[in-house]
Amino acid sequence: VDFDELTKIGSMMGSGGMIVMDERNCMVDVAKYFTNFLVSESCGKCVPCREGVRRMRDILVDIADGKGREGDVELLETMSKAIIDGALCALGNSAPNPVLSTIRHFRDEYKAHIEDKRCPAGVCKALITYSVDAEKCTGCMVCSKVCPTGAASGERKKVHAIDAALCTKCGACRESCKFDAIIVR
Repeated sequence: VDFDELTKIGSMMGSGGMIVMDERNCMVDVAKYFTNFLVSESCGKCVPCREGVRRMRDILVDIADGKGREGDVELLETMSKAIIDGALCALGNSAPNPVLSTIRHFRDEYKAHIEDKRCPAGVCKALITYSVDAEKCTGCMVCSKVCPTGAASGERKKVHAIDAALCTKCGACRESCKFDAIIVR
């Protein structure tokens, strides 16, 4: 891996680090994370960087929270161009890159978040639901014992259920289930 090869595919090495991700990483969440970092790093001297990156972050938060709207992806692309063209420094010129890169390579994930109200990676809490796989559940009661809100419940040796209205999506049930009976969608 070298600078020239990364540049050819529209990437950069930055500080010499590389992050490897797989399908368990949500690209909307990744873009939100880096954009949030850039909001705190902006010096604030130019409006495109200061306000544009903050607004991009707000849109990404909405998308991850299940409040994404039709046209948000196109708005992010338009804002990215305005920030790149109007920023006064290298940070501002490259600030939209994480968003543009995730849109370019993972547009389907944005579509899933906005149109289907679903996070394919199961990362964005507002867009996931927990349920019990009836074929795998043995009724051991471990999930109901560890659930802090009582959302996971059932009788011993009978299939349990998760009450979506009570579930805080903390993951305690999934982590404790030895039978892999907790489904996250």
